[in-house]
Amino acid sequence: MPILWTPDIVGVTDAFHAEHDDVSAILGAGGFDPLRPEERVYLCGPCSSVLDVAGHLAGQGGLDPWDSVLATRQWAGRGQMRRTWISRPGNLFAAWRLPVPSLPWQNMISVLVGWTICLGLGELGLPVQLKWPNDILLHGRKIGGILIEERGDVLLAGIGINIVSCPEDADLRRDHACVAASLGGHLRGMTIFDLWLRLVNLGRLRYSTELSDSTPLEFSQLIEPVLANLGTLVRVSDNRSSVCGTYAGISPDGGIVLLSGGERRIVHSGSLRPEG
Repeated sequence: MPILWTPDIVGVTDAFHAEHDDVSAILGAGGFDPLRPEERVYLCGPCSSVLDVAGHLAGQGGLDPWDSVLATRQWAGRGQMRRTWISRPGNLFAAWRLPVPSLPWQNMISVLVGWTICLGLGELGLPVQLKWPNDILLHGRKIGGILIEERGDVLLAGIGINIVSCPEDADLRRDHACVAASLGGHLRGMTIFDLWLRLVNLGRLRYSTELSDSTPLEFSQLIEPVLANLGTLVRVSDNRSSVCGTYAGISPDGGIVLLSGGERRIVHSGSLRPEG
């Protein structure tokens, strides 16, 4: 499929085109080969949220499973628990439409997508890890995150990766679990577009393979090498509760397994932070 330019979407984004000032932020100076991607990739300029753009396109029949949207920047990006995702130019902001999996997998999607992102960045020599449920860490610092949204029968994964900049500590919420970082020079001249194609191509293969050839239980054991803080004392908190225990793994339904007070507890939502 060719690369597509995002049309005007009232209140969400203006039409994007090859002469727009933001194009080089995604493509670099050399442009792109429009025959390379197997699926449609929409290029988008400044928008409210790349997930808003993808949701609109899907609703109009213009975004099929495996198609994606790649934006230059967002003015209302969002993260886990509806928190603001600071979206500065030069970083990666993408929305990827995924096939809706069978019921046993539906609570594992965030972890599954995070694992594929870790594999893709790992192939570039980056020792990234997944902090349950949806953060990507490099040397213990957050360089990216995943947000899963379902809109009827449309399943979207929002993916943000700090490439050239990251939020300052003062810009983060007071109880942030880890400091932010960016990839800096680790990409060795790779453009945002090239990085996204690499992640999409590998991600589709691994996502499809796991859904067809594995079970959630098998997958929960497979991903242990990329789990940050595994085997250590952690606390998982949300607005309603806080649980402390030794991080023992991921359950087949996507929860985190904690060993606490001699008991095995499974927590399905919240923010994880190392304890002590």
